[in-house]
Amino acid sequence: MSYCLNLNCQQPQNPNDVEFCQTCGSKLLLRGHYQAIKPIGNGNFGRTLLAVDLDRFKTPCVIKQFSPKNHNLLCTNKASELFKREAKQLLKLGENPQIPSFYAYFEEDENLYLVEELITGKNLLQELETEGAFSEQKIWKILYEILPLLKFIHEKRVIHRDIKPENILRVNEANSQKVGESKKYQLVLIDFGVSKLISETDFSKIGTIAGTLGYAPIEQIRGGKAYPASDLYSLGMSCIHLLTGVTPNQLFDPFSGELTWRSHLIKKGKKISSRLEKILDKLVKDLVKERYQSATELLIEIALASSQNGDPKPEISQLNLSEKNHLEKLQKYKKNLHKNYPIDRIVQEKIELWKNQKKLAELRDYKPTEIYHNNGDSYQQVTEKISYNNHSQYHSELLDHVVEFEPKKINLVPTRTKIRNYVELSQLWKTVQIIKDNTAPINTIAIDPQGFILVSGSDDKKIRLWNLQTGQLLHKFLGHTAQVYAIAISADGRRIISAGGDRTILVWNLQKKTMADRFYSYSGSPYSHRYGAIFSVAISPNGETVASGSADRTIKIWNQRNGELLYKLHEHLDRVFCVTYSKVNNICTEKDSHQIFASCSADGDIKIWQVGCCQSLRTLRGHSGDVYSVAFSSDGKAIASGGADKTIKLWDVDTGELVNIFEGHSRAVLSVAISPDDQILASGSIDGTVKLWNLQSGKLLDSLCGYHPVQFSPNGKTLVSGGEEGRMLIWRL
Repeated sequence: MSYCLNLNCQQPQNPNDVEFCQTCGSKLLLRGHYQAIKPIGNGNFGRTLLAVDLDRFKTPCVIKQFSPKNHNLLCTNKASELFKREAKQLLKLGENPQIPSFYAYFEEDENLYLVEELITGKNLLQELETEGAFSEQKIWKILYEILPLLKFIHEKRVIHRDIKPENILRVNEANSQKVGESKKYQLVLIDFGVSKLISETDFSKIGTIAGTLGYAPIEQIRGGKAYPASDLYSLGMSCIHLLTGVTPNQLFDPFSGELTWRSHLIKKGKKISSRLEKILDKLVKDLVKERYQSATELLIEIALASSQNGDPKPEISQLNLSEKNHLEKLQKYKKNLHKNYPIDRIVQEKIELWKNQKKLAELRDYKPTEIYHNNGDSYQQVTEKISYNNHSQYHSELLDHVVEFEPKKINLVPTRTKIRNYVELSQLWKTVQIIKDNTAPINTIAIDPQGFILVSGSDDKKIRLWNLQTGQLLHKFLGHTAQVYAIAISADGRRIISAGGDRTILVWNLQKKTMADRFYSYSGSPYSHRYGAIFSVAISPNGETVASGSADRTIKIWNQRNGELLYKLHEHLDRVFCVTYSKVNNICTEKDSHQIFASCSADGDIKIWQVGCCQSLRTLRGHSGDVYSVAFSSDGKAIASGGADKTIKLWDVDTGELVNIFEGHSRAVLSVAISPDDQILASGSIDGTVKLWNLQSGKLLDSLCGYHPVQFSPNGKTLVSGGEEGRMLIWRL
């Protein structure tokens, strides 16, 4: 039978051997050789028909007929543009076994026609309706087949913009040429009608709103913008729909702004691997920057995880040579990487070390020492036990200039006591002051630019202000609901930025002693970093931006004045333990966009960044395990790093060259600091020692009892380090 293409024809069916419709007289063959057989689909602006190409031995094909009648001019013009765009995109993409081949595009009798290859089979929505929710294995197969295809079309600078189960066909192997002899591909992506080309200007202007609600990401629905990550979002939502059997619109909670797809899996008694769960979560992030930025990125991540778990690997043959080399390096790196230390294990090791040192101290003779306690009138004898440095190879001496501050006692009068096993630093560091207010471990310290105020953050969720000269407790800030891991003070000394295990960044006004601000990752979220503790914060030298590093493997850059999230960096493969700005702008200008900062991570990498850029300038690799701390020299030309491999390494910032290695600690180095005159490098370790090194020669100057963190005062005359049981040790010249 031959089918009439006149939309107004009352009896469109005709015999094969007639040239004109027997009812309306319209010509039946398009361009003299395309013969329509029957309609197989309808849309708002036309229909799709099964056809044959008589010039190609009656090869089956598909005719898409666009008819602009009965529509307003504006809609018609736009739809006509999209129809023409699909033809151009199919032509641009060329031959690909997972995309319908383009045959022709033309206008005839005031209608537009597009002719393409016929693909037979069910789409994934039809498969869902007939067979039920997909298994995890089927979802993996979809990812394995569609990701290489997305990589291909994105490299052709095409974004599909309407990926959904209806537009993914599972090829009928019996009568489709797409499968071929190898039967390598089963899934084909169709309907490029709303696809667009990536151009330089697309990202800065509002585009045409396109896509299907529920599958399309927010940037397409609100602003008409689209990126490769937009197609990945749609793929993620399609997989979630197929996995749960619930449409995307029913998976969104309007009150919390969260996708509730996990609860639907739980109701069905269905479990999936944490690997797939994490991938789907990242695919459907609201913010473009938080998603996978390319199909290649996700392919590499899946291949890495598959090689580690012994699972089948996805098809990655379409990766180019540099991408394959990168994957091989990552696989080798992951295989040889030193086992990571979770932060709680670090703290636990520190506590166990203190317990062991206490037992050693109890075996030694200690004289009772008179100390006032907080009840005001009580006065009793206690035995003071300070950790014994059994790691130091230096001779320990009793010092006469040791003052311990008990800030809760009457009048804050310090009680002098002799403490064993503190080692003088090159005969220069004569006095040790011990500040103690609680027994919770000290995680972070900072000194104000004038050198008057010491700020500490600890496991008891509190931030404390101290007079650095007298040891007097000035104030306590209460606001965090978990351990405080990070503190930074602004250059003008007016604000404190703090962060910790509660995933929040808080801003404090030092003059008013009140909370001034709270940084939100995006509207509606109570957290600054949504998926992990924040281990580090740093304020840029000009005070414009704040950098934060988190267990969620990301670095976020914030506007310090209003808490606006400027952008997010996600090059690290594991937890980010430290971020720090260079105090000197060594690039050529003093603009914020040209300042540099550094980060280090549990992935063993140190990265140098330029503010305003979303890619690191260079990566420094040399540690064999986690890197916990980094510190710039005062001129910004060198950077020191401390890690789980018990070493401190010194790097040239400009070239990335490893300049020196400092060895001497017996456990992980958690904190490093460089004196303002660039003469001394201090390192704090969980081995119970704080070591001082000559920065230029690498020579070990001395070893002190103490722990991380370590920090020099602005004038370099004071060194503050952590001690046991919530103490802070102050060493002075």
